[in-house]
Amino acid sequence: MTTYHRIEAVRKTGEILKYLANVKEPASGHDIAKAVNLPTGTTMCHLATLDDLGFVLTVGDRYQLGMGLALFWARVKSSLEAQRDKVNRDLGLLDQEKHL
Repeated sequence: MTTYHRIEAVRKTGEILKYLANVKEPASGHDIAKAVNLPTGTTMCHLATLDDLGFVLTVGDRYQLGMGLALFWARVKSSLEAQRDKVNRDLGLLDQEKHL
């Protein structure tokens, strides 16, 4: 079995997003950097990229989660609903066969 290395920059990006998901108000770059234990400049580079992708929204000089992440949730929800509908159809067919 192959063991893959973890990419620290991706982990830190995840920590930034989790932090923003847990705060109630937009946060400053400095506060985010402190929370995820990164230099402010590095954190700002992450935030600029996340903003470009729509995952973070800039509000003045602060940051909050953007709508780009909602698209992922919508896709997961749609996929789960499709799976549920298939299971319900299959259960319906089994119920029909039981009554034959």
